[in-house]
Amino acid sequence: MELNWNTYETTGNTEADLAEKFVDAIHVENNFEFYGNQTAICFITLNAGTFSSIAFWENALEHSPRFANPGIFPWTLANATSGYIARKFSITGPNYTIIDNRINEKQLISNFKTDVLKYSIKNVFCVYWDIKKTNKQFSLIAKWS
Repeated sequence: MELNWNTYETTGNTEADLAEKFVDAIHVENNFEFYGNQTAICFITLNAGTFSSIAFWENALEHSPRFANPGIFPWTLANATSGYIARKFSITGPNYTIIDNRINEKQLISNFKTDVLKYSIKNVFCVYWDIKKTNKQFSLIAKWS
């Protein structure tokens, strides 16, 4: 078994914006089938949620925690992006977020084989997510298989 990685790059104003653009790009690709509860998501990231956490607390300090922008808060979690992807593609199988800066393909394949037996998984959507911030602009490099 081998993973064939595709690369997607974009820029945006928020982590939510990057996730939306990524999902739109996957819709356009249309060469990956999702099977509801028989598809798993494995999301690998070192920094998803980090920049939203900073933005949320900056906003809370400026306006007080009682009036902080609640729209930012869900994106402060590292697994928010994988949850967003799952909702957009109606994926209800296992959803893993791995906090790491590298892709361990051997481990991903091992996890997939376990999930096939445990949950009757047909496929897994693997995403490596790396965000950089310069000034107020975010850039994303996502690899997916």
